[in-house]
Amino acid sequence: MSNVSWYAEASLVEQGHVYCAGSLAQCVRRWTRLTQEAQATAVIKLHKITDGHVKLERDEIAQLALQPELAKV
Repeated sequence: MSNVSWYAEASLVEQGHVYCAGSLAQCVRRWTRLTQEAQATAVIKLHKITDGHVKLERDEIAQLALQPELAKV
């Protein structure tokens, strides 16, 4: 995941609900403000033009939320 840009187009979603649509950084920040229950079910979909959607689950999102670069974006 380290090669993905914080500015990549993404959306934070769960079944029937969109929490955020924008950059990866925006979606990760929004995820950190969700309840633990919502964090467990929400995923981030990265929208890649070349190979479709990439889905990030809770553990991957949690790792991104700990990245110090997130505060600089």
